[in-house]
Amino acid sequence: MARIAAILTLLWLSVAFYSASAQGTKSSTTHKKAIKLYQSAGKSFILGETDEAKKLLLEAIDKDPGFAEAWVLLGDVNTDLNLPDEATTAYKKALEINPSSFYYTNYLIGNLEFSIGNYKNALDYYKTYLKTGNLTTEEIQDTKRKLKNTEIALKIKGNPLDIQVIRLGQQINSPSDEYVNFVDEKSEFLYLTRKEKNQDYQKDGNPFRENFYYSSFENNQWDSLTLFPLPVSKNLNTGAMNFSIDRRQLFFTGCSWPNSFGSCDLFKLQKEGSIWTNVINLGSTINSKYWDSQAVLSSDGKTLYFASKRSGGAGGSDIWKSEMQKDGRWGQPVNLGDSINTPGNEMAPYIHADTKTFYFSSDGHAGLGGYDLFISRMQDDATWEKAVNLGSPVNSKANDINIFIHIDGSHAWISSDREGGCGGFDIYEFETTPYIKPQQVVYVKGTVTDKTNKKPLQAHVDLTNLDQNKSVILMQSDPQDGSFFIPVYPGTEYAFNISKNGYLFYSENYDLKDTLLFTSIEKIFELTPIEQGNSMVLKNLFFDFDSDSIKPSSYSELYLLVELLHENPEIKISINGHTDSVGSDIYNKTLSENRALAVRNYLIKRDIDTSRLFSKGFGASQPIEPNETPEGRAINRRTEIVIL
Repeated sequence: MARIAAILTLLWLSVAFYSASAQGTKSSTTHKKAIKLYQSAGKSFILGETDEAKKLLLEAIDKDPGFAEAWVLLGDVNTDLNLPDEATTAYKKALEINPSSFYYTNYLIGNLEFSIGNYKNALDYYKTYLKTGNLTTEEIQDTKRKLKNTEIALKIKGNPLDIQVIRLGQQINSPSDEYVNFVDEKSEFLYLTRKEKNQDYQKDGNPFRENFYYSSFENNQWDSLTLFPLPVSKNLNTGAMNFSIDRRQLFFTGCSWPNSFGSCDLFKLQKEGSIWTNVINLGSTINSKYWDSQAVLSSDGKTLYFASKRSGGAGGSDIWKSEMQKDGRWGQPVNLGDSINTPGNEMAPYIHADTKTFYFSSDGHAGLGGYDLFISRMQDDATWEKAVNLGSPVNSKANDINIFIHIDGSHAWISSDREGGCGGFDIYEFETTPYIKPQQVVYVKGTVTDKTNKKPLQAHVDLTNLDQNKSVILMQSDPQDGSFFIPVYPGTEYAFNISKNGYLFYSENYDLKDTLLFTSIEKIFELTPIEQGNSMVLKNLFFDFDSDSIKPSSYSELYLLVELLHENPEIKISINGHTDSVGSDIYNKTLSENRALAVRNYLIKRDIDTSRLFSKGFGASQPIEPNETPEGRAINRRTEIVIL
């Protein structure tokens, strides 16, 4: 884009120069040798021979230091060579010679001052440019937009966050480009993409190749990189990797692949045990005939966010989402709207594990540099609030293009090509602040096994929001090793169930409503085979206080019990009620009998034959914990199912 702008400037200057000559109007030089050198420099610049163009222009200026057009073109050449200070000096020389004819260089200097972080100077030059009085409506609107953006940048720079952005060491970063992809829940592994020179360039025509790596955190530092064994032919162009939160799904981008729908498509790998399955193209609903890339899956597995240049967006690259349908297919993509997307480019979407805090990069929203990082939070009506810049020093005058936030929200990693790096894009880390932090998230990480033989099991894992009586996460444990990983959100009460045919389901209650500090859970969950004498406690069965009336929040648990009995018509059960020791023995026994009977009656109404159901009340006679503490009494108040 910089070269195109510079060439357009050159053409404008050339037209002005030759028009003045043709009309006999006085130009900035009459030196024939200088003019010839200038013309040769213009041709070299258009052909991409930038160094030669600069050499010729310096010779032309040496012949006539008052050659304003040559100074302007030298500014364009230095801009293309990424020499902003030299470019600014050249443009200022042209302004000194003839400010009225070369007023446009005020705009160019403003752009350069902005690019190097001199926002106050940029404001001054933009304002001067607006005062020239002979601008088109489009030029006025564009400059006013840049003025506003520069004012915002000046405000952001003047109010930095109290954080330190630290570049990771040379075990991670190199002169090549590194992009952060994923960090696990314990910060033991960091996954990244590195853009490297392609050794097979002569064979496949790709000068660069993006390879995936991971590093382990040992001895208080990140270890050297290990190539991630992606089961894809090395001749295929891949990039933009993202894991699902449990690291059992891997999404990535493939460009110029055979049988693709567009220039770049989205693909997926599924992991079973330690083996990755075959590559799956996400299909024509997700992929278009355009560029589709950078997919990230929400932690509940229900929404896929990605960047795309497809038609129907705000312009450039936009961020889209697709919802998982009941049949397991992805729905039609929906643009995230103008709270997120602009006529510029929005890329690198990242949704935190809380499913409500969204991060992305953009060159269309007001910021400090080329690409800045932004945050948007989901509102109560499920729409996204207007995106907000993540501020300085997270963002810089350079390009800050993607971000990953740890599941606990405490740390973040970004990719940036700011000054002071190893070269290209490097990975940086910082501790978050409340301004940046997502909502608190903890997790349940487990392995499902058979209680008898300890073998891993593939089972249904269901997390239900008891306030809404709605399943929020439904998944299966790994078929090979029985593992699973699910996020849990403080402020909510959950029913947690694991079920499998031939086994009693596992039941747990996680009440996080009044818990400010709730630690994550890692354990082995043992399922009990359906055999005579085996039992389970219904931990998500709730009664009104001092009553046998079943609360609606119990229905998800009772539904599983109904399903268990329908799937196993040969079994009979005893529903055993228990209480704590508060109250008289007669009272407790009566209450426990009535509660067990209430469950029996519920099952009978769901077409379970009465001959299969028995109920008993034991009062406080069979405690499983001491009754001296509130926690112990809560455990002793239980309803137990026993296979007869």
